[in-house]
Amino acid sequence: MVSIDTSSHNFLPDFYTLEISYVSVALAVLGFYLVTIGQLSYLLKARLLMSSALIALCLGIAVGPIGLDWISPWQWTDFDEEARHNLSFQIFRIVIGIQVMFAGIDLPAAYVRREWRSLAMLLLPIMTIGWFVSAGFILLFVKGITFLEALAISACITPTDPILANAIVKGRYAEKHVPKAVRDIISAESGANDGLGYPFLYIAITLMQSTTHGRSINESLQHWIVTTWLYQIFLSVAIGIVIGFLAAKTLKFAHARQLVDHESFLAYGVGLAFFTLGVVGVLGSDDVLACFVAGNSLTWNDFYRVEKHEHDDTFQDVIDGLLDTATFIYIGALLPWSEFSTEHLVPWRLVLFAICILLFRRMPAMMTLHRFIPALDGTKEAVFAGWFGPIGVSALYYAILALDQLPEDREVLRQVIFPVVIFMAMSSTIVHGITIPLAKAPLAIARTKSSFSAKNDGEAPSWWRRRAGTSAEGTPQAGTPAPASQAVSRRASSDGTTEYAEADRQYKGTPRMATAPEAVAASIADAARSAAHGHGHGHLHGHVHGHNHAQDDSSGSTETGSGSGEGAKQEGGKDRRVTYALPDEPPQGF
Repeated sequence: MVSIDTSSHNFLPDFYTLEISYVSVALAVLGFYLVTIGQLSYLLKARLLMSSALIALCLGIAVGPIGLDWISPWQWTDFDEEARHNLSFQIFRIVIGIQVMFAGIDLPAAYVRREWRSLAMLLLPIMTIGWFVSAGFILLFVKGITFLEALAISACITPTDPILANAIVKGRYAEKHVPKAVRDIISAESGANDGLGYPFLYIAITLMQSTTHGRSINESLQHWIVTTWLYQIFLSVAIGIVIGFLAAKTLKFAHARQLVDHESFLAYGVGLAFFTLGVVGVLGSDDVLACFVAGNSLTWNDFYRVEKHEHDDTFQDVIDGLLDTATFIYIGALLPWSEFSTEHLVPWRLVLFAICILLFRRMPAMMTLHRFIPALDGTKEAVFAGWFGPIGVSALYYAILALDQLPEDREVLRQVIFPVVIFMAMSSTIVHGITIPLAKAPLAIARTKSSFSAKNDGEAPSWWRRRAGTSAEGTPQAGTPAPASQAVSRRASSDGTTEYAEADRQYKGTPRMATAPEAVAASIADAARSAAHGHGHGHLHGHVHGHNHAQDDSSGSTETGSGSGEGAKQEGGKDRRVTYALPDEPPQGF
């Protein structure tokens, strides 16, 4: 029998002395989720009504310190609280920066200018009301803190989370069940208010620092205006606009000359997010807000967004999924369970606090003011937008930022701010993760009801009547301009481009085939131009057929209006009638 001396030959590893790498364990857990849970993703999401963030959070809890103890941020940082907070802050900062960049990129052309009234209502009165309401509940359920300290905690949970908002606005299920206008306004709000959480947080911190720095109230307010509004907000917006504008110009130049390859084009948004985070972070300004502004500036004329969708519409969704999964596994492992039951925090009080915040933080204000939000059509959409204001990663980002800025003498606040905020993030992830699929179907039914009736009765779709000021039969209502000409003027003024020039845009030297919405929009524009030039006195009548019949069969034909609601094309001395079909959903920009 041959014996092997392993002391002098390293044939067999010494298993009992192996050191398990934390990185290897984390990779194994993440890979297990993507491979194993991914195979059951449809069952879990569509049948069991669980969001991916909720599944990842549950997995993080299972493998965290309270469960298998495979992933422990405490062990990663040698139980150094400051190092753990710094690690978490940088993770959340990068993830939020990429997500708000994607949110800005996905918005339609000139969306912020077109929907500025809706955004102003969401970011100013509704956000402010939610801030004070949350502070009131914090005073009620958290022991031993002042109103100013409650405002600091409330500022962390006031912004909506862009990562959890992705489950509402993205994916085939969302595209099928949630109206485009609702998805766009939720995405825009979640991207913008993440950066605009700074003024709410820093007004409380600045006032708390006034005694430490020997400043009066007036001096503290002046300091808040200069450092927060001018340096943090306005400077970051200006930098974001410049970065996005220059990025769009250079990318369009490179794309027109075929200098950029397919993969680099798709990854451009991620690279721009890293660049913006780095540059604005070095300057000490609001890098998260700058990322959202840069993303929206990049696609202000819709070039990058449209081209990206034509190249590959799944790349960004894959990145979103990876970031969401990894982040919520980390949050599940980061939950400080022992800190939920202390002298100042009581578990049952935290549960009641979470219920009150989810019910009253946004809903009453949204229901009261939704009539002043043009992007929301009716009470049901207001309820949907009011309920789905999730609290997640951005809240933890602000909580850690607050811990770095709070005076040392605010001991109670420093003890409770992170446990309260992460408990709210966990509660929101669970509740919203379950209710997202439940709430989508009724909203979709409500939206499609009018268009179904229009199909049966030959009426114009509801979006046409609502946006163009027409009656159910498609005729202009009293005191309103002609619907087609109004719609075209709205489009021309909103994105600053010539009418539907996007359909004629060149792609790699050859004309790009117009998409279905563009073809319908072009037909409507043709009819509007005819009516505007006085060629006809009739109205544009919308026969909803589900597809567009207005396609040119030959070149060189001219079009005039008609009193019957059908366009008349003169071809070889003969009039050829063309029916202009209106789709169930509005063309982009209407």
